[in-house]
Amino acid sequence: IIPKTTGGGLVGPRASLCYDRMHLFSPASLPLLLAVPRVPTVVMQRSDAERRDQLRQLFGKKAADDLVPLTSRERAEADAQEVQMLQDGPQELEWGAVRLVDVDMADGPLELALQPLLAGPSQLLCLRLDMPLGMALEESGDGGDGGDEDAPQARQIVVTELLDSGSARGGGVEVGDLVRATTYVTMGMSYPAWQLMLGGVGKPTLLKSVLAAEKASFETVLAAIGSNGQEAQGNGQVVLFVERGG
Repeated sequence: IIPKTTGGGLVGPRASLCYDRMHLFSPASLPLLLAVPRVPTVVMQRSDAERRDQLRQLFGKKAADDLVPLTSRERAEADAQEVQMLQDGPQELEWGAVRLVDVDMADGPLELALQPLLAGPSQLLCLRLDMPLGMALEESGDGGDGGDEDAPQARQIVVTELLDSGSARGGGVEVGDLVRATTYVTMGMSYPAWQLMLGGVGKPTLLKSVLAAEKASFETVLAAIGSNGQEAQGNGQVVLFVERGG
């Protein structure tokens, strides 16, 4: 039963409800509705670093770096921060910039940048060996880049033989390894901190540095290796960087 007024209108709770609805959506209330701010939809996106880290956990470092490559700035920062201690025995290093510390006679870290020469998978190894080495080296190739089968082959210094009388055989060197770099002894300037504090200058001394094999002749590489011997005023140890095919 719906009660009526004399004018035919509604009374009671239903009339009040109709009035409230009309008041809510009346033209006068329209500006208020339009003035209500819209809440933007926020889409959370992961950074490249987060994606790379998750991919490394799932598929390994190489796959992650291939799928989400480092920017030039990130690569430079990573190279600058990558400092490794020289260890005994074969030590695997990452391709690219290398900074190696704790090398006897070296006035600071040994720094160089190497990329693989072999066509297939290969690893970069660092070995600290006593002199004499007892190994035979040969030069192959004629200085090309090795990127094309018809192009000249990249020059390589290959270990062809290991003798029982040297340290190379027991120190981790294998026949077929490519010598990519070696330490050498040269005259340089040493700058002791206490001497600089007293206003002094550096003094000439024998220092150990590193030579990339592809930037020198075969004879120069042999001479650099030999300079590490005690008879050549070295400390009797050489640090070799070799590439080994996988």
